[in-house]
Amino acid sequence: MLPLCLGALRRRMVVGFVGVVWTGSDVAIVSNSELAPAWRGETANGLRAGWRPWSAGLISVGYIASFLVLDWISFIHPFSPFGIKPWDPPTALTLSLLLRFGLKFGWIVPVAILCSDIFVRDLSVTALPTLVSATIVTVVHVVSALLLRHWFKIDTGLSRVIDVVRFAAVSLGATLALATAVVLQFIAASLLTPGDFSAAALRSWVGDFIGILALAPALLVYSHPRTWSLLPRGTLARLRLGVESLVQVLGILFTLWIVFDLSGAEAYKFFYLLFLPVTWMAVRQGVEGATAGILVTQVGLILALQDQGHEATTLIEFQMLMLSLCLAGLFLGAIVSERRMANRALRANEARLTALLETAPDAMFTLDSDGRIESANPAAERMFGSARDGLLNTSINRLLPQLDLRASDGLREMPGTRGDGTNFPAEVAVGEAIVDQRNVYIAAARDVTRRVDAETWVRKHQLELAHADRVSMVGAMASAIAHEESQPLAAIAAYTRACLLLLRAPGTDLAKIRNSLEKVAEQAIRAGEILNRLREFLQRGEMQVQPTDAAELVRAVAELARTDVTVHGIKLVVDLESDLPEVLADRVHIEQVALNLVRNAVDALSDHPGESREITICARQCDGRVRFIVRDTGPGIDPAVASRLFQPFTTTKGSGMGLGLSISKTIVEAHGGTLQYLPQNGPGAVFSFDLMLADE
Repeated sequence: MLPLCLGALRRRMVVGFVGVVWTGSDVAIVSNSELAPAWRGETANGLRAGWRPWSAGLISVGYIASFLVLDWISFIHPFSPFGIKPWDPPTALTLSLLLRFGLKFGWIVPVAILCSDIFVRDLSVTALPTLVSATIVTVVHVVSALLLRHWFKIDTGLSRVIDVVRFAAVSLGATLALATAVVLQFIAASLLTPGDFSAAALRSWVGDFIGILALAPALLVYSHPRTWSLLPRGTLARLRLGVESLVQVLGILFTLWIVFDLSGAEAYKFFYLLFLPVTWMAVRQGVEGATAGILVTQVGLILALQDQGHEATTLIEFQMLMLSLCLAGLFLGAIVSERRMANRALRANEARLTALLETAPDAMFTLDSDGRIESANPAAERMFGSARDGLLNTSINRLLPQLDLRASDGLREMPGTRGDGTNFPAEVAVGEAIVDQRNVYIAAARDVTRRVDAETWVRKHQLELAHADRVSMVGAMASAIAHEESQPLAAIAAYTRACLLLLRAPGTDLAKIRNSLEKVAEQAIRAGEILNRLREFLQRGEMQVQPTDAAELVRAVAELARTDVTVHGIKLVVDLESDLPEVLADRVHIEQVALNLVRNAVDALSDHPGESREITICARQCDGRVRFIVRDTGPGIDPAVASRLFQPFTTTKGSGMGLGLSISKTIVEAHGGTLQYLPQNGPGAVFSFDLMLADE
């Protein structure tokens, strides 16, 4: 049938020649709103759950009616008395039913066979050979459908070569087994002689196999929803398809006329001419055209042979030739359909890829092995300020000077250069593919100016917060520092008065005066160190990471905190490992981190009565880094608070802002280290952070 004609008949056929079973989206005698959705939702794995029992009954009735009609039409040159025919299209109808709608319809197959034996062959259904034959036919078809559906899982649209190969191979094996089993069964029942085996088996096999190859593919293909979805859009395009299909059918009929009316007795020698129109249909329309052409050719061949009164032997000879035509047409049509599907998928992928690249916010480039730009998307034009034509065939290093295509370090951050010469920070990722045996690189670049600006802003404000925290901390330390400064000042005053008294006394003792003046200088230096340390602590600015003595850093923190712990009656212990190496650190910021941890410990111990009130500052070399530990013997930290301890505004203090630990964590991470809280089984809290060694 022609694709266009089938499209029209598909909506109107109800009962008759393959009518009900193979109708498409509409069935005239039922409601479209009920049956059509069920048809469209049906897949190659059988009926969908939406089918109602009466729908299955309608299919069963239509199948039996179609089976009887096809058996009656094809009942020519039967091998008496059992009707073994050289062309058996009911076999194709049965296999198509089981493949299209599922094995649940296997029960209706012997019913149709027995009905055909009664009404077409005038046989008795109670005869044992008849029942055995119906059983054999049913079992073979069910097993064939089971293999194709569940073992090979073929696409019933037969749009792939592998599906045609599997369909033909299983059909060949099934028809050979069926012909052998049925004929042997008749011989065993003494209904045929052993001498009839070859003729009967050959006729049975040819009839079943050509019946399947000529009709089943057309039934499967034109009942598949994909076939109708691929019809051209628009009236003009469909009209062109209809005209072309009509010309193709006329070509088949004309070729049949040439073969049989002009060739006479030598007709089989010119059978190869029938390959031409079938090949034409397969090349133009794929498997849809091939199956339609094969069916039209088979029907025309049978009619021509009957019209000229050829014998069964001649019919079998032509059927053997028809087998080669069916196989060649099906394989060629499947190749064309598979190629078209691949082309459609390729075009769809190309369209999706083009849309993706055109709308991607990142700049995308394809580069040759020398780094020359082969293609660029619109985002690349916007990002680098150059027209796409101006980017093509230029080196990517003009835009990304530091990009090395062969480096395998993943996502990289590097400066990009715009068309006006300005630079901007960019994140770049490079991938590699082999296309047509040559290396092709794909580079993706993202402008991270906003992120870098945001990080700079965050760092700036973190420094401001840290500075504010230091000022606030110094305010709280003012009284303790005043007390600390009072000691060297009082000592200076005392030594100065002693010097004056020694100078006024007769017999001046220069050694004592010199000793007193040295102590005055010593106390003045001590007072200056206290003030200098406070001034450094209050300094504001960017981090200046440089080699720093780890032990000296701990001692400086202890000196800053000593007065505060003394005021609260807390013991401060400094535990340093010998020969600690230098670390990379901004001394002021790391002092702030350590001092903040110590002050938190002081706050925890100030309201915690107990005999052991102690804070320990440790420094150890561990795993190629220096780890600083601040430990106290206070009440510890509530586990509910510990999980969010480093989040901003998390505090256990009544007057705290909850920013100290968050700022400290940021400072340590900026140094490449980690600040963490170490839960303890007993009382107290332990915090640690690590810094990398200066030689790294």
